[in-house]
Amino acid sequence: MTNAKRNTVIVMTLCSRPRYTKRVLDALSRCDDIDRFPVAMLCEPVDDEVIDLATQFTSLPHVKAWAMVGQQRVGCNVNTYSALAYGFDHHDRVIALEDDTVPGRDFLRFADWALNHYEKDQNVFSACGYQRTPPDEVGYRNAVVRERWFTPWGWATWKDRWDSVRDSWPADDRQISWDTVIDKLTRRDRFEVRPLLARVQNIGAEGGAHVPGAAWHREHHLNPHWVESVPGPRADEFHEVDSRITKALRAHHPC
Repeated sequence: MTNAKRNTVIVMTLCSRPRYTKRVLDALSRCDDIDRFPVAMLCEPVDDEVIDLATQFTSLPHVKAWAMVGQQRVGCNVNTYSALAYGFDHHDRVIALEDDTVPGRDFLRFADWALNHYEKDQNVFSACGYQRTPPDEVGYRNAVVRERWFTPWGWATWKDRWDSVRDSWPADDRQISWDTVIDKLTRRDRFEVRPLLARVQNIGAEGGAHVPGAAWHREHHLNPHWVESVPGPRADEFHEVDSRITKALRAHHPC
């Protein structure tokens, strides 16, 4: 790990799904190097149990975290913007999680490695820990690929990339989703970097804005093969490989 992590913050958006929130926060508390990254949680003022879980997380002795509760409900687009804006007002690099994106134990190691490795590569917009890993690709434990895509499930980026997209952010949830705007417009053909063996699990089968139900989520988002389900050592370093070796490019399996 490098000293650059001292200028990196984890931001989280939390709303009304306490069961998912608990799983994400429990997993985050167990991540390697969590003691080295501050965590800022932006809570919508709609669920006392979610707010209590965030408050309890701030009291863990090995984490530095704080929870902020909005005055009124603003919706996913605005709350996500507020979380990223807060993060980049105080740091040069942000790792972003939501209430249904469970990080694996070495997710922060992957994110920190990617933020260091690709910082000067202006062709890369973001790094994301999610990947729909095929069963015959779980052996690529340290490999990453790049794709012209954007995935919002456990991702990281830099302030200069944030500055290139923030002015085109959708104003509220009646407009298009913020991640679609990035992927289809403001990313401007830049790449996303992802591990072939997923470091993030998407558990958002219920209560989400764009998931019609648990069966659909199981078919399209849930990843049976990720770092927490595949035995093996946690990674310290990663390396990029040719994206043609994987069958799991998002362009082939959009959702």
